[in-house]
Amino acid sequence: MARLNLFFPIKPWIVGQGFGLSLACTEDTPEVPITKRKVIGKINGVCPVGYIELYPLLGMAGHTGVDVQAYSGQPVYASIDGKVQEVQTEPERGLGVGIVSHNRYEMDSWGEHYVKTRYWHFKGINVTLGQEVKAGDLIGWADNTGLSAGDHLHDELKPVEFNVDGSHYNVFQTNGFYGAINPEPFRNKFYAQDAEAIIGVLRAIVEVLTKLIALFK
Repeated sequence: MARLNLFFPIKPWIVGQGFGLSLACTEDTPEVPITKRKVIGKINGVCPVGYIELYPLLGMAGHTGVDVQAYSGQPVYASIDGKVQEVQTEPERGLGVGIVSHNRYEMDSWGEHYVKTRYWHFKGINVTLGQEVKAGDLIGWADNTGLSAGDHLHDELKPVEFNVDGSHYNVFQTNGFYGAINPEPFRNKFYAQDAEAIIGVLRAIVEVLTKLIALFK
């Protein structure tokens, strides 16, 4: 079984907030719904006066993904082959897409599972529910919809399995991050927008090696 291998969904890859951190603050106004409060980043590691940490209010132990710098309207590409299982508009996430892989992958200490990659805070979405996608397909455009302090891409990874009715579920739902794990150890260091060219080169290399092996048989 192949080890999980994720492309970078946006270029360049400049991380603003890593997995498990708690750098987001929201207004300390209990009378106002969380989804209506302003969100800002910590200043020197501390929430300013009048603000409190956001993630505990959402039932999270910390950030459930990786936030990457992006400009409004910047293209975002699928980091793995799969099927679009989520196209959502939610107050917290804004516009979001979730893609579940066709295959199971070896994920180090997490075991062998299918995976769901999730992308939040889009300005617009370029896929539909149930659509098959390949790594490198355009899935949407970055922005700051939902609970966001500014334009960026939220990239998330969840190991999943399937129920008998074909629906999927998060294997580690009670881990404090709603089933998400750190995606960074599984990056292949290539950008998804270049995936087609990279895969083409690899196929050509395999073809040449196959021919060379045949010559020596």
